[in-house]
Amino acid sequence: MELRHLRYFVAVAEERNFTRAAQRLNMAQPPLSRQIQQLEEILEVQLFQRDSRPLKLTETGKFFYAHAVQLLAQTSELESMTRRVGNIERSLSIGFVGSTLYGMLPKIIRRFRDENTTVELSLHEMSTMDQIRALKDGVIDVGFGRIRHEDANIRRVILREEKMIVAFPEGHPLSLAKPVLALGDVVNETLIIFPKAPRPIMQTRCCRHSKTAVSSLAGYMKYESCRLR
Repeated sequence: MELRHLRYFVAVAEERNFTRAAQRLNMAQPPLSRQIQQLEEILEVQLFQRDSRPLKLTETGKFFYAHAVQLLAQTSELESMTRRVGNIERSLSIGFVGSTLYGMLPKIIRRFRDENTTVELSLHEMSTMDQIRALKDGVIDVGFGRIRHEDANIRRVILREEKMIVAFPEGHPLSLAKPVLALGDVVNETLIIFPKAPRPIMQTRCCRHSKTAVSSLAGYMKYESCRLR
């Protein structure tokens, strides 16, 4: 039994007519009838009630149809996934948050190029959430972001942690006071943090632990690599 037998059988079972099934498969009716007959001989069962109009499946045929549809779907998925793996071997599409260019991303790309000289790389700057959507849609193969976002379809790997720090203008009293500051030292200072637009998630993350913006200093930035499971 071959996959073509399953495709022919499913077409006849769904069309309930050999002529329409043959048209759907872009083939003549006699060869299709012979293929179905051959399938029944291989299985040593009768799949159709040929004395009925339109055609009806036997109980055995109904059982075979349910499993044939599943097998064809799995075969189609396997073909798609194999093509995707083959494409990744020749090219790799990378999404990244702009700020990661100031971190270790250039080193990662440089090392990858040195070890995979035949792979063509393409880079796409986008937010972390846009990368999540792009991974699911197959637009990119791997992404480098900064927002922790749980998604069952995405595999995340933390590459490094970066503490958030406070920066003062030159000559500010607190910049000269002591090398390490507590949150209480800057509670009365006006802080500049991430705006709500276009990155509301980052702004929320910075301020989640307190009613005041000063709590953003206690947060950690996550520098992550993620790819589709």
